[in-house]
Amino acid sequence: MRLVSKYIASGTIFVSLCFIVVVVVSRTKITQCLLTDGPRKIVKRVEPPCISYNTTEPYFATIWKRNSLLRQKCILAKDRLTSHKVQLFHWKNLFFCKVPKCGSTFWMQVFEALQKVKSAGNMRLFHHISPLNTTSNWNHANGSKIIFHVTRNPYSRLYSAYIDKFYRPGFLEYSKAINDDYKRLCNHTVTFQEFLDYILRRNTKDFHWQPITDVCDPCFVPYNVIIKQETFNTDVRFILDKLLLPEQLKQNFIRNLETKHTENDIKEVTGEMIAFSKNNPCVPFQTFCEKMWKSFQIQGYISDFVLFPVHEFKNLNYDNESAVINTFLKGTKKIAMNGVRKRQQKQKYFTKAFSTISRTTLRDLKNAYKNDFDLYGYSSELSSGIY
Repeated sequence: MRLVSKYIASGTIFVSLCFIVVVVVSRTKITQCLLTDGPRKIVKRVEPPCISYNTTEPYFATIWKRNSLLRQKCILAKDRLTSHKVQLFHWKNLFFCKVPKCGSTFWMQVFEALQKVKSAGNMRLFHHISPLNTTSNWNHANGSKIIFHVTRNPYSRLYSAYIDKFYRPGFLEYSKAINDDYKRLCNHTVTFQEFLDYILRRNTKDFHWQPITDVCDPCFVPYNVIIKQETFNTDVRFILDKLLLPEQLKQNFIRNLETKHTENDIKEVTGEMIAFSKNNPCVPFQTFCEKMWKSFQIQGYISDFVLFPVHEFKNLNYDNESAVINTFLKGTKKIAMNGVRKRQQKQKYFTKAFSTISRTTLRDLKNAYKNDFDLYGYSSELSSGIY
């Protein structure tokens, strides 16, 4: 696995971006290419990869439409875009720009499995803090089959970042700056409004909520597949099919994504949060459990109709990690959360959270994440079907 770094001088733009279709042998097979031309004295021409599609594939039109929209929007937005340093994770014919709160944990687990890295410890922590090593030139991407990144509606991504980094009790260093401003105790829960005001006024560039267009530079890196968090499972299947993996390995990835996701996430997140909280006097154990339980309800893992089991946590402490995890998992089984129930419950919390946000803050969010809304085809208006 190689971590590929690319840097294109700030201020350069591609003056021509277009797609071509080349008929290859059979009329049902086409190859998609993205041609990019920039000022050649500054930017060396990069020929992005082509992907062979079967036009009978149901997902062909979806991928094609996303790529076409992105290239069209890049031309229109060229005056307000500058290039950035971008890091891509690489395995054989696969290149990936990692975006937090957009399925990054899953994809890093895929990369580790492909590379057969045996790291049984805290994978989530490893993925988000320790970069994978070895660098090479951007030119190594030439001839690659798939270069992709994942997008997400900025509003739902921000709410997810808030729950993960500010509401949950493990990352107090994030909320400390806000609580210090208000001279509050370290265990005070930062509100969603305070979080948004903080990132808009003081810390927009943190990797966990930085605009995706700044993280992955989609108008300067020749991506040929755009995945969306909103259709993540289907999009993942599309890429896995293109990798020509052994069927058993592919099915393992799909099973972890579709049937084991809730269980795996609860185990990983709870273990990580306990590691951060157990020696921190700001987080009493009972408060920890209550917040984690509520966060799993917000994610749609545990039904709102399942009450917090005070008596089950009463005789536990931070040293009983397995028992704590099992109690959370037991809560997920009391009322089954199918796809519809999960979406409805998540949407309820999302709508409630944004109903508390001031008009001024919403206006500033639209401006700060304008490129993400525009280039990836998301509406900047809040609606009932975002989360």
